[in-house]
Amino acid sequence: MEPTFASFQDERQFYQQRIADLESQLAQRDARIADLEQKVAFLTEQVAKLSKNSSNSSKPPSSDIVNPPKSGPSDGQPRKQGGQPGHNGAHRQPFSLDQIDEVYEDIPDHCPKGHDLSGQPLLEPRIHQQAERVEKPVKITEHRRYAKRCPICDQIVYADLSEGVAGDPLFGPRLTALAAYMKGALHTTYSGLEDFSRDVLGLTISRSLLCNMIARVSATLQPAYDELGEHVPTAPVLNIDESGWKDNGVKYWLWIFATNTISLFVLARSRSSKVLYEVLGATWSGTIVSDFFSAYVKYANTLQQFCLAHLIRDIKFLTTLPDPMEQAFGTLLLSQFRRLFHLWHRRDKIPKERFDPLMQKIQNRIFVLAQRENLPKHSRRLARRIRKHGGALFRFLFDPLVSPTNNLAEQSIRHSVLNQRLTQGSRSEMGRRWNERIFTVVGTCRKQGRSAWQFLCDTVSAHYCHMPMPSLIPQTY
Repeated sequence: MEPTFASFQDERQFYQQRIADLESQLAQRDARIADLEQKVAFLTEQVAKLSKNSSNSSKPPSSDIVNPPKSGPSDGQPRKQGGQPGHNGAHRQPFSLDQIDEVYEDIPDHCPKGHDLSGQPLLEPRIHQQAERVEKPVKITEHRRYAKRCPICDQIVYADLSEGVAGDPLFGPRLTALAAYMKGALHTTYSGLEDFSRDVLGLTISRSLLCNMIARVSATLQPAYDELGEHVPTAPVLNIDESGWKDNGVKYWLWIFATNTISLFVLARSRSSKVLYEVLGATWSGTIVSDFFSAYVKYANTLQQFCLAHLIRDIKFLTTLPDPMEQAFGTLLLSQFRRLFHLWHRRDKIPKERFDPLMQKIQNRIFVLAQRENLPKHSRRLARRIRKHGGALFRFLFDPLVSPTNNLAEQSIRHSVLNQRLTQGSRSEMGRRWNERIFTVVGTCRKQGRSAWQFLCDTVSAHYCHMPMPSLIPQTY
């Protein structure tokens, strides 16, 4: 029901007040809506961050265990266990003649029905090979060094040990190398070594004795490690990465300097560019392949290739955000990088005079996208990174020795990351030196197709017999 007014002035004041009240209510609701929109945007961004995994960010693959990305056949059906259709089965090759210790020949006397076969000629045999641990896997020797007294100088003289017998340690070179191999290559703890020695080898070995044994092996590895450390700066290209390390609860960093044939590990207290200067020097002329961590940027190497896998994962993250502008920018960038890698993988089939202009054209398109203005927050940050690093993103296109990703370093360092999770890192200066040396030996030998176990045997034997030490330096890069 409309109110009644005594005069036109009263009616006018009433409706003016009414309008003011409604405008106040609208302003309050607008403020409330803006506040809710801000909270929704914040929560949406948090959900997007929680959806990050190793495929759309720089998070390590191990983080996918908590929230693994969906994968499987496109039809949505779970993948069956075991070999997939079309997979070629792998079969173990039989042992060679030089690996066989004994051969037994079994000849049948009668057939299953009892008929005599003694006069029948032999046909081709069926070979049945079997490996078995010997009853006593450890050979224990006793060397009795008799003495005589010199009648001239009255000095007691003991006989020398036989050639090839280590003088100081209780265990021989091969058994010492076995403990070192299990500790460094198989991630065995000291408790595990104790159990293995007692239960399998029949030897009771204390933890302190094992620790001293590992310290001796570490000392024998120092010459090969130092030699490789001096050789690393001569490499034309190095993939470098770093991972956290614990030493008695103190934070350290495990650095990896990798090529296709070597893996040099360095444990340092610092994660800064100081480590790069110490290992490579102040004027290293090679190419570094790395992620976008500030230490590599600060080192300011003239030749640099930043890992595109990291960049592409961040671009993929843009496509998962709720903002259509973020999605559009990420989709445009992804399409250019997909075309770039499609052509790059076919580089051997495309003439160079055509390949180089195509690559340059795609680079220009990417840089034009990065120059866009009024980009949303995440896109603006990524565009700034592309503009800042420029040519360091695409050096691999024109240098066949350079890889577009840092997968080589990341794969090389996984062994040490697993070792730390099982053994809880190190607890002393000796432990740090041992880990960086044994990781270097295991990683380098694997890349060179050599046996890390045999290298340890040769190194320990050479040390005790005063022979030339084996080297980890490859013949060619």
